[in-house]
Amino acid sequence: MKLIFKGIFKNNDQLPVSVLPENAVKFKEPKTMTGFIILSSLFIIPALSGAALFLLGSRLLHGDLTCDITLLGIIMSCFSYFPHEYLHAICFGKDAEVELFFSLKHLTIFVISTKPISKSRFIFLSLLPNLVFGWIPLFVWMILPFNAVFSNHLFTFSILSLSSGIGDYLNVFNTVRQMPKGSMHQGSGFHSYWFMPC
Repeated sequence: MKLIFKGIFKNNDQLPVSVLPENAVKFKEPKTMTGFIILSSLFIIPALSGAALFLLGSRLLHGDLTCDITLLGIIMSCFSYFPHEYLHAICFGKDAEVELFFSLKHLTIFVISTKPISKSRFIFLSLLPNLVFGWIPLFVWMILPFNAVFSNHLFTFSILSLSSGIGDYLNVFNTVRQMPKGSMHQGSGFHSYWFMPC
């Protein structure tokens, strides 16, 4: 995988455009970054609802406890943004060219590639960083006995990591809802497309 730092994202014209198959179908999705972020924000509700189940599990396992948001947890979460995107990037495969952008206006970082990948691989690519930095640490936090020095930092890191992955959940939702079994995903410009391989 070749990761190329492209700098600050200003408009869709900066994004790589691919040669799409004739039978490619454009995803029904927002046309702008602002629209994407607004629609993605709806996924904070199921993400935090899932996290609440872990909180309930921790209380059942360990009794009453406090869950404080900590500065160290916030800092750890901020430092996970690049590794989060790097995990997305490596999932495109060793021969992929992946571009990395920062958007100061939208306070986000993202990667994009025009390499075609399977539906299941795109779902895995989208969810992997959220598992590594969100759900798995939250599970570890739930099963470990409460420790005031460590637990609140891990809890904060996990919750913020889950929240920062809301755009990935929107991608998975669109993929599951719109892509038929056996189809391939391909990015071009700001949009995703699917097609059936010949």
